[in-house]
Amino acid sequence: MTGRVIKNARIVDPATDRDVNGALLVEDGTIKAIAEGAPQGVPDGAELHDARGLVVAPGLIDMRVFTGEPGYEYRETLATAGKAAAAGGVTSFVLMPDVNPVIDDGALVDFIFRRARDTALVNVLPAAAITKGLKGEEITEFGLLKEAGAIGLSDGRNSIQSAGLLRAAFTYARNFDLPVMHH
Repeated sequence: MTGRVIKNARIVDPATDRDVNGALLVEDGTIKAIAEGAPQGVPDGAELHDARGLVVAPGLIDMRVFTGEPGYEYRETLATAGKAAAAGGVTSFVLMPDVNPVIDDGALVDFIFRRARDTALVNVLPAAAITKGLKGEEITEFGLLKEAGAIGLSDGRNSIQSAGLLRAAFTYARNFDLPVMHH
């Protein structure tokens, strides 16, 4: 492959504190060169793309996504959520646990990973419920949820009313290096 050159783009890379107008050389899906200003040394046969007015940046991560799947697929599926995310430059999203059934055990975390792998265009990262059934009464098995692949804990749209329970959840979650996303 001779590659493609994306020119006239605003190139933003927070990891390197870069925010410039310039060009990228992409070969086999990998960025091979970044040039500030006009592209230099464009390979023969390279596809040229004018990105004037557009931004090239690392994939965005949406940290709080509510879908209908599982249980409310008539609202939205992981596939349709993935398409919408990709269209907006989002390459990964954190799925909140308020679906039906609630993501409060390892089997459901595993189901989400498998379903997303088969249907979604983006990475779907499940957050597991802090409390069983999102009821705010009893914390879930954080260790088993982490082992299954949960990337964090949340009760989604629900607020835990008991300060003692929330404190216990924070303390327990620390043992497993799981962030608690409480809104």
